[in-house]
Amino acid sequence: MGNPLLGNLDSAKIPAEYRKFIEAAGTVCAEVPAAAIAAQIQQESGWNSKATSPVGAQGLTQFMPGTWATLGRDVDGNGVASPFDPADAIDAQARYMCQLAGSVKRYAVQGGSSVIELAWAAYNAGPGAVAQYGGIPPYAETQNYVATLRSTMSTFLGDVVKVGGKWGAPLAASHLIPTSGFGPRGSPCGGCSSNHQGQDFGAPDGAPIYAACSGIVDFAGQMSGYGNITFINCGGGVRTGYAHQSAIGVRVGQKVTAGTEIGKVGATGVGTGAHLHFEVRTGAPAGGGGLSGTPVSPTPFMREQGITW
Repeated sequence: MGNPLLGNLDSAKIPAEYRKFIEAAGTVCAEVPAAAIAAQIQQESGWNSKATSPVGAQGLTQFMPGTWATLGRDVDGNGVASPFDPADAIDAQARYMCQLAGSVKRYAVQGGSSVIELAWAAYNAGPGAVAQYGGIPPYAETQNYVATLRSTMSTFLGDVVKVGGKWGAPLAASHLIPTSGFGPRGSPCGGCSSNHQGQDFGAPDGAPIYAACSGIVDFAGQMSGYGNITFINCGGGVRTGYAHQSAIGVRVGQKVTAGTEIGKVGATGVGTGAHLHFEVRTGAPAGGGGLSGTPVSPTPFMREQGITW
């Protein structure tokens, strides 16, 4: 699986002269993977180490002089700490983003967003705005910034499926970028829920879906709103669900292990387009099937199993 702190970075997609600095940046803290740093550089400067903005932001990571005075340090030992030096700039960006992640990660569960999304929002709008709204602020600029980086980050991720023992990720790393989270939300479409019972991932149509737990398929078919959906009974009253599939690849009663391909991402049922709606339900009786069990937020539950996104 590679170093999890590198976020399954596909290093071949990073310009060669910056590769080792991006890889090092991904080891500063678990909340800010290397691919997230790469996405910001792509967005901020297009990998131009000499870039200067009209308002005075400088270098690969577009630090303002005042911020650089606080964060900059001479990483490569050439005697100068400069925002135009890739080694110095990338190191400072990683430390800065880790600081922001630490200040806003408490809102990840209640807001349904990942920590890196919240850190990006704090970078754009300030940590105070994230705290005020308990998640990504409802500012068009900030929401567009986060959405752009989420998409860009996926281009720097390799197609690795995280699996650890009985549990695994429901999508390959390059598609495991959260969109709509668990809980109350504004309904995104006519007929869409305003009390979201799972975690959505904006994966493309036809992307493979993988079993997030080892267990037995106890439902595989159509449900109103969900379209084509599969539920896997993981044991201990826990079930995982995978909705809106374009194709179901398993049958009821089939035993699967974490990481087994069980279907394809689609847009069946009610939704705004192709994506995976992933659910975790607890307290389900044995043989319950259907929608038995109580939906819980997948993000903290899966984090406890060692699977993060």
